Amino acid sequence: MRYFTAIILIIFCVFACSKSSTNNSTPPTVSKGLMPLSVGNFWQYNKITYDSNSVPVDTSMDEIDIIEQVTVSGTTYYQERWESFPNNVGSFFANADSNTLVKYDSAIQYTFFKRVQTDSTAVDSWADTVSGRCPGHNYLYAFTDTTVIGGFSCLRNVVYVNDCTGSNFEQWVYYLHPGLGLVRIQHYLAKSDHSFYLQFSEDLGTHHVN
Repeated sequence: MRYFTAIILIIFCVFACSKSSTNNSTPPTVSKGLMPLSVGNFWQYNKITYDSNSVPVDTSMDEIDIIEQVTVSGTTYYQERWESFPNNVGSFFANADSNTLVKYDSAIQYTFFKRVQTDSTAVDSWADTVSGRCPGHNYLYAFTDTTVIGGFSCLRNVVYVNDCTGSNFEQWVYYLHPGLGLVRIQHYLAKSDHSFYLQFSEDLGTHHVN
């Protein structure tokens, strides 16, 4: 777990204190990698929500937008807005390299998605700060298998969320097509018997990437 409070503070200062001058002096750029990042890029998803008996209870739309960019010490960060999390305004993506998408969130940097050569690779861990349970950790694992979704061959990463007792109560599964971005997002919750059910699943519909 790596804390980058200073970087985040600098980024927020840039946005809060000199947003207009930053936008005027720094033209929009495109960051190529696992997820193409550029202001104006967006991904719209068809979302289905289920109850604990796997019965669909709601359908809706979700969206991830890249809304701003800022360059600090030669590195460009892209602020993202995920419609399902409207209060999470301090979230940034960056392509660390062609195989690694990182995220800066709540003054924490962590690997959001990783392409690996060895199956079931433990990639990263970071503190869980949004749980209603006693705070634990998130653990990211990357896999080498591929899944075809909507005609796209996708890599798979899974985030296991544990509470302070070490109990795994939540899981996020991300399917990503390199160069396009997230194609499917799934969220699982634990039942009282410790088995998991699919709480929602989102599949990519419309998108625009530079």
